[in-house]
Amino acid sequence: MISVVIATKNFRFLYKLNEMLSDIKEIKTNHILPNQAIPSNVDIIITTEIEKKNLDFEKIFVPKAFNRYYLFSNIFLLAKNKNYFNEIVVGIDPGKTTGLAVLAEKEIILGYGEFYTAVDAVKEVITVFFNIETSELIIKVGAGGGQIKDEIVRRLNEIFHDKVPIEVVNEDFTSRKKINRFGKNFSKNVQSSILIALR
Repeated sequence: MISVVIATKNFRFLYKLNEMLSDIKEIKTNHILPNQAIPSNVDIIITTEIEKKNLDFEKIFVPKAFNRYYLFSNIFLLAKNKNYFNEIVVGIDPGKTTGLAVLAEKEIILGYGEFYTAVDAVKEVITVFFNIETSELIIKVGAGGGQIKDEIVRRLNEIFHDKVPIEVVNEDFTSRKKINRFGKNFSKNVQSSILIALR
């Protein structure tokens, strides 16, 4: 669990952050005003550029965007004293409802979702590409899914032009036990996308 304090008088900033971070179980948030005492056992303080100068703390994060991938990955990296991830894998389970999951270092799910068109699934991959610092991004697409799979792979190849490895992987799942360690109940499509990412 990463303990985050949002130190700000800007309640719009606070609301937007809480909206983005509230459903991330790995992050616990608290709020103080910049002139208040910093609680003990805090890992990271999030604040605005203006209010930063009023705070004396080692790990201060001033977000430049309100995007779940950007916020979660930066908070996680700062907490672990890292500048980037070694590997991010995007798993895609194509179908009428396409599941998608984003795994960092095979151990943390930075995001997941369900999409109803190939275009929306591909847009999500682009969002990941631009918002997470990583030395390697790999996209794994399940071999099932027929035309939707073909369209997703084609669109991804057109966008990334071999800059990002795109692998089509076998979808024969033997067990669901592998993903119990992530401690959440995922939909069938998201669960499949996690297993594809772990392949």
